[in-house]
Amino acid sequence: MNVERWYRVNKKRRCSICDHPDWCTYQDGAVCCMRVKSETPMRNGGYLHKTDIRIPYTAPARKAIEDKPLDARAMWERWFKQTDFYRLDGLGMLLGVDTDCLKAIGCAWSTFNAWAFPMKNASGDVIGIRLRNDKGDKWAVKGSKSGIFIPLDYHYMSDGVLYLVEGPTDLAAAMTIGLQAIGRAACLGQEEMILGYIARHKIRRLVIVTDNDGPGVKGAEKLRSMLSISSCLWLPPVKDIREFVNLGGNYADMQASLKDLRWSKGSQ
Repeated sequence: MNVERWYRVNKKRRCSICDHPDWCTYQDGAVCCMRVKSETPMRNGGYLHKTDIRIPYTAPARKAIEDKPLDARAMWERWFKQTDFYRLDGLGMLLGVDTDCLKAIGCAWSTFNAWAFPMKNASGDVIGIRLRNDKGDKWAVKGSKSGIFIPLDYHYMSDGVLYLVEGPTDLAAAMTIGLQAIGRAACLGQEEMILGYIARHKIRRLVIVTDNDGPGVKGAEKLRSMLSISSCLWLPPVKDIREFVNLGGNYADMQASLKDLRWSKGSQ
């Protein structure tokens, strides 16, 4: 029996002892009747009557709390302004990439104790944030939409080719050796955003840089089938382009390897 909560009778739920709609109270399995006496007087002047009546439990109504949409741009800008770029130098040394390239991508230290990279749509709007901690674990801020990594204005070699890599750190590596590049979150996905970026910037040739594995090649071939511009697939001789750069690979090496690749247009 609930000894904490008593309910007042009313016209719809009259006292089960005296059948009046006022004064009396009730709870699960008991009634305090103010008119009919019993062997158990109550402090309020009424009398306790045990009853078989049970009150169905109704959970208190809770106001639904809707999650606010993530303002990814505002969150990233706040972190970027607060980032100690001397610390970013340390990340650049750890990854073997140029610190200015990390800045151009928008790399910032977040309140998640991890590095944050803004993900954008084809127009350059920030729609999500990728996180990467010092152990190399990767995840996204809750509410993020998966997008592409697009650097701010940066100095590139003028070969008229766009390079598509996987992930922000590979993008920093590509930029370190002077490649005009963007990155996507994984080897599959964001195809429509990539096509939109290509159209928006009037790109005529695309090199898809992928890891030398099944999923990477499959994702590259899917994108190539959707392209209306010339493209080719470049598989680095090592794990990825960042390792290629760390081992001394440079712009000239990349250009030499592209000469032997087969360029083609997609089905469009």
